[in-house]
Amino acid sequence: MKKIKLGAVLMAALMMLSMLLTACSGGASSSTPVSEPASTANSSGSTSAAEPTENDWMTPFEETVTLDVVVGWDADATVKEGTTPETNALAELAKDMLNIELNFLWMVPNDQFEERLALQISSGEIPDILMLQSGDFYEFMDSGYLRDLTDAYETYACEDLRYTVEAFGQAPIDYSSRDGKLLGIPAQLDTAESVAGLYYRADWLDALGMEEPTTVEGVNEMLIALAEHGATVNGGKDTAGLGTTSSVLSTNFALSAYFQMYGAYPNKWVMRDGKLMNGIVMDEMLDALNGLKTLYDNGAIAPDFATWNSDQFVERVASSQVGAAFGTYYIPAWPLNESKNMTPESDWAEINLANLDGKSNPAINQVSIQHFNVVTKDAPENAEEALIKLLNLSLVANSNSTSDKAVFEGKDLAKNGASIFYLPVYMYYATPWHDYRERIWNAYETKDDSGLITDVEREWYGYMCDWMEDGNEAENLATAWGMYASRLTEDMGIGVGLAIQESGTGEQSYFYGPATATEQRASSTLTDMAVSFIIEYIMGQKTEADWEGFKQSWNKMGGEAWTNEVNEQYASITQ
Repeated sequence: MKKIKLGAVLMAALMMLSMLLTACSGGASSSTPVSEPASTANSSGSTSAAEPTENDWMTPFEETVTLDVVVGWDADATVKEGTTPETNALAELAKDMLNIELNFLWMVPNDQFEERLALQISSGEIPDILMLQSGDFYEFMDSGYLRDLTDAYETYACEDLRYTVEAFGQAPIDYSSRDGKLLGIPAQLDTAESVAGLYYRADWLDALGMEEPTTVEGVNEMLIALAEHGATVNGGKDTAGLGTTSSVLSTNFALSAYFQMYGAYPNKWVMRDGKLMNGIVMDEMLDALNGLKTLYDNGAIAPDFATWNSDQFVERVASSQVGAAFGTYYIPAWPLNESKNMTPESDWAEINLANLDGKSNPAINQVSIQHFNVVTKDAPENAEEALIKLLNLSLVANSNSTSDKAVFEGKDLAKNGASIFYLPVYMYYATPWHDYRERIWNAYETKDDSGLITDVEREWYGYMCDWMEDGNEAENLATAWGMYASRLTEDMGIGVGLAIQESGTGEQSYFYGPATATEQRASSTLTDMAVSFIIEYIMGQKTEADWEGFKQSWNKMGGEAWTNEVNEQYASITQ
């Protein structure tokens, strides 16, 4: 997956270019977005009808639209060997079917993308279409570098694109617009996928004769008991009742959701008294810290947890040296399923944090925008329409789409060299969780899979049958159980996230827009400070007497200024 993180280096380049262009042109203020296309007479310029049918977006341009693009990418073993962004079958489809030619200015590994793009922008040659993270999107917007996509989206967006953009309400559109103009197409994930729960070894709890806890205190007691029991079944190896990596504020394999049990939300922006605040300085943090210290003192957290990385965490899960872990919907599919390979009788269950004596609400993202797909101001005529058509292509070619793929003649398949992640812009397909789960369960209960529509459904149905019918004797046990537990059962994985989403019992974690000046300067320092304080508190090197000092230091080192900027931005974006 392409990971774009541009940050201060790119913004400095953008500011330099903005000053150069302003000096040369003596033009308008950089705070006024440039949103008019190169030609306002007819921004589409193609032969498509004014009121297109579903497939009219496939109508090719009469004249080739050539777009300058850049790509950060890494080789993917699932894609045909030797495939590059230039030979990507989807790029070939864009040329052959749509008459859109991608001119790759350069292609670099993902970890080099940030620096290379900053240099590209400082040279004054901005690519015609781009994917931007939130902070960079708003910087481009404020600097007048984005074109208005409203007409192109309304005219040419296919059903899949509309569904993906609009499935989660109006907020993503609001965050992508200014003055009624759509300046970016938000690529987002389902907010239900952001919910974390506590997964635990149910077979160990059964052996202990304990029931699933319904209180936070009961959870702590369970974690201590799991640590003690684990060593009796894994050859005496040290066992963590609660596994965590040293990145203690992460959501998966770490402790972020432990704090949520106490009503604290570190590194998430939550609304309190009409203002957004970073949960790292909520006083509820102190109760959670004391809970973690108790776990550590009683052997439920590994003595060397501060040195664990993700690989070490996975190794310990696989070898039954972890009794419980926090994570989002997918971790049963990996890495919890790894325990099935070594210990087939191992079993996991999940605690919905919202059910813990009514005191805690798990965090759920207000929106989950991963990046914005944009057209920059000096792109050629018809670039807006071309962007929408490329995004349509990335979605219709997705295995989740029910659109007829026969027209692609197999070029949409990874085995034939197709990858959306090799494109310069793309969208995530919003998984229709409810539809999939309903159809798959109906197929299983009726023993009739004729109602399954997509290859994804049929694949999941196969895993479900393997697990439900063969259990621990399933041929691909780890995968079959992991896919079922993460995607199809009601009381684990996405089932829990969907329940939180539908009930409204989650604590809203607000998306507030661009990285502020203080965030760019100080957020990594503030995070490192918080991680160090948490680790030191757990290990007894800090105490309650240090809590007020930590909050004061966090605010002094930039936290207070960051909070003020976040609230100013949030008000300006949502007004």
